Amino acid sequence: MISKYFSPAWVLALNLLLFSSCLNSSSEDVEYSPDAQIYAFSLSSTTDTTDVLSDTEFTIDQINGKIFNKEPLPYLFHVDSVLLNIKASSTYYPFSAVKLTLNPDSSYYWTETDSVDVNRLQRITTTAPDGLTNKSYDFELRIHQEDPYILSWEQKKSDYLPLPFDSQKTIAFKNRFITYLKSGSSIKALSSDASDGTNWSTVNPTGLPPTLTLSSLTPTQAAVFGLDSTTGTVYQSSDGVNWGKVITPYTVKAIYGELPLATHGAILAAAEIDGQLTFVQTDDFTVLTSLNKVPTNLPVKDFSVTKVDLPEFYSKYLIITGGTTTENLFNNVVWILLENNGSITHIHSRIPNTISLIGSSLFFYDDKPYLMISASGKNKLMYSENFGLDWVETAENQLFPENFTQRTSASVITDEDNYIWIFGGISGTQTQLADIWRGRLNKFDTN
Repeated sequence: MISKYFSPAWVLALNLLLFSSCLNSSSEDVEYSPDAQIYAFSLSSTTDTTDVLSDTEFTIDQINGKIFNKEPLPYLFHVDSVLLNIKASSTYYPFSAVKLTLNPDSSYYWTETDSVDVNRLQRITTTAPDGLTNKSYDFELRIHQEDPYILSWEQKKSDYLPLPFDSQKTIAFKNRFITYLKSGSSIKALSSDASDGTNWSTVNPTGLPPTLTLSSLTPTQAAVFGLDSTTGTVYQSSDGVNWGKVITPYTVKAIYGELPLATHGAILAAAEIDGQLTFVQTDDFTVLTSLNKVPTNLPVKDFSVTKVDLPEFYSKYLIITGGTTTENLFNNVVWILLENNGSITHIHSRIPNTISLIGSSLFFYDDKPYLMISASGKNKLMYSENFGLDWVETAENQLFPENFTQRTSASVITDEDNYIWIFGGISGTQTQLADIWRGRLNKFDTN
């Protein structure tokens, strides 16, 4: 009902005036943000067919005014024009202006549809929604300037062991390298800080029999274990120097190492139980939980082993190669061992049968298993992109240097600084080597 005091036309006019007044009042009352910070930043390009740019995460350093990608883009990566995605604190009130400074000196005001020569982009200056406050960010697109997968080697020592000796094995234990030597009827040892590897001192291990199989030495976080293969006796040390015999319920035939996802003890081993070679799991060998029968031809002596423990890929198992079987036959198979429903199952890797695995050395590096083999008078590296199932030779950028003596049965250790350490081994003329080499991929070199 329309009031009797106002005509319909007057009411309509009054309502229009009130509505217009409200709009003007709302616009005048808005306080535009003085926040000129960039809250999200990304790049994309139609010429980037591998989506490297769109998958790249950028760090926005608000304090120092910098935007950069912490992980450099691949070596030789190049695109000319990109699209920028720059976000303010609110999508409803974007920046009032974004100015791009290119190298050499030139600048212009950017719109979201502009393509930008990212190789020349030097600085991004934003103006807050209030139209007054500015903030500048230095921009850096980091790209590997050298091939990150070049493996560079240096010889750390040429003769750190007292010759002659019969066999050797180096382990890493409690931030130290320990090299054990068997010479005649005695076992000797030398030790060095694991961060150094050049300054070695003699240590005098006690409690070890001369018949200990050095290749069986297996370090865990708490202790080192070793096996006398002739008697099946296990020895243990909490410091790598003072050793004692472990009373085991069964005769132990092999120590394979720490098994990821183990449910009956961290260490996987093989023991003689009721006349059968059986997988066992244990923490300290005083208790052995028996599992299933060990498959025929699995090596029990002088093998090489590495652990694959990548939770993000659900990959947790041991890889074993080389060594000899209970029948003293050479093993030329790469084995993958894992626990499955209370038993140890195995898979054979697909590796060319023309490759000799005698004296080969496994190690885990750069999130993948590597294998050092000996062929054609020199050593080569192989690696697996699918965690040990298939193997290929590395490219020329990961060859050993010319003065690297061909060897088998070397001790290979990787450390927390992404170095590969190679200790000794047996030369092609069947003599013991007493040198140390250290290598690292360029991608890990922060100098």
